[in-house]
Amino acid sequence: MHSISYRRKLAFGKAMAALIIISGCFLLVYALTGDNLGIAEAFYYATGMLIGFWFVGPQLILMLRFSFSKKPLFSYDHNNIVLKDGTLIPWSSIQKIELHESSMNKWVQSVPPFYRLKLKNREHVDINTYHVLSTDELNRTLKQLRRVHNGASTK
Repeated sequence: MHSISYRRKLAFGKAMAALIIISGCFLLVYALTGDNLGIAEAFYYATGMLIGFWFVGPQLILMLRFSFSKKPLFSYDHNNIVLKDGTLIPWSSIQKIELHESSMNKWVQSVPPFYRLKLKNREHVDINTYHVLSTDELNRTLKQLRRVHNGASTK
């Protein structure tokens, strides 16, 4: 059984970068308590604070969670893909494996890259990578998954 896991050091580094940005947002909150701010400055600081919390806050929580956990994203062998929740997906039921790059959702928040397994029954299963794999790791894993899907050995 091969596990696709991430480097905790990478998740911790991204968590620290997000923490620095969130700290800047808290500085903007502190600046809003000042007495000599005009309406334009108060609006500017409040907007900057809200934007920072909106974009970076969810990533901070996610990266902190991954920094202290070592659970693999998913596993596979020559018979199945095993998702993080324990779901088994047999290779024989998979029609196609795709990699979807990072994008934005309707709330203008980051959607991490993910693998989409298109099944033969016209459904699909998404395997999220949560921004903890580098681009090289994403592409290497995609190639390995496609090779195993096409009948190659898992070694």
